[in-house]
Amino acid sequence: MSRRPLTRDQLLEVKRSISSLKKGKEILERKRDTLLQLMEDDKKRFREIKGAFLRSCTKIYSSYALARLHDGEASISLLGISIPQSKVAQRLNQAMGCRYPSFYPDENFPSPMELYDPMLFSIYIDMLIQDLAEARKVLWEYINLHVKLKALEGELHKTLLRINTMEQNLLPKLEEEKRQITFYLNEKERQERFITKSWLKKRKIIGG
Repeated sequence: MSRRPLTRDQLLEVKRSISSLKKGKEILERKRDTLLQLMEDDKKRFREIKGAFLRSCTKIYSSYALARLHDGEASISLLGISIPQSKVAQRLNQAMGCRYPSFYPDENFPSPMELYDPMLFSIYIDMLIQDLAEARKVLWEYINLHVKLKALEGELHKTLLRINTMEQNLLPKLEEEKRQITFYLNEKERQERFITKSWLKKRKIIGG
C-alpha cells in the first residue's frame, strides 16, 4: 500500500488504476481468444499437411528403394549431385502482436530432363524425382505452419501469464488498497461527525 497520505484523491487514483487494469485485462482476454481461434484453425490444417507429408515420405521411400534396386547406388549418388541446393527466402509475418518468419524456395525444382538422360536410367528415377518434387511443395507448408504454431503458442503463453498476473497479483493488491483507503476515510469521516456533534452539543449547553 502507498505511504502517501490517505486522501480521496488517492482513492480516485487507485480506482482509475483498477479501471485501466481491467480494460487492459479485457483486451488481453480478447487477444487470448483470437490466438486460440487462430491456433485451432492452423492446427487442423497442420494435421492435414502432416498426414500428406508423411504419405509423401512413404512414396519417396518406395521409389528410392526401387530406383536403388534397378539403377544402383551410383545412380542415386549422381542424382544427388545433379540436384542443386535450394535457395531459401524468408518473409516476416505478424498476427496479434506475434512476429514469425515463413520460408519458401527461391527457385523451382528442376524437371527430370534437366537432371539426367532418361535413356540411361530406368523409370524409377523419374518416379523418385516426381515424388521429391511433390513432397517439396507439402514440406514448405508443413515447415511454415509448424513455425507459426510455435510462435503463436509462445505469444499465447505470454498473454496468459500477463492475464494471470493481473488476476492473481495486481488487481487483488489494488482492490485491497482501495478497501483500506475507503475504510480509513469512512472512519475519519465518522470521527469528524462525532467531533462536530460533540462540539455543537457543548456549544448549545454553554449558550443555554
